[in-house]
Amino acid sequence: MARSLRDAVALEDRGVRTVVVHTQAFCSAAQQHIVSLGRPDYAGSVYLQHPVAALDAAAIGQRVDAVVTDIVAALLGHRGEGLWLHPAHG
Repeated sequence: MARSLRDAVALEDRGVRTVVVHTQAFCSAAQQHIVSLGRPDYAGSVYLQHPVAALDAAAIGQRVDAVVTDIVAALLGHRGEGLWLHPAHG
């Protein structure tokens, strides 16, 4: 997760909009990493319902389907317009 966030922030600093998908269990850790990277304003984290490790492809697909609007909104820069899946909503 830390490397994904570091790469995302580096790309964002170059003007490339990014999204990093985490599960809700890692919300606090992701937010701490974002702050430690000096980008508390990074709005590209999207959170899936946890856990996913034991799920088959169809079940993971359903979880991704639930956040696809949030992923697209983040990529288009529309976070903060009521489209973002906050970790508490899972």
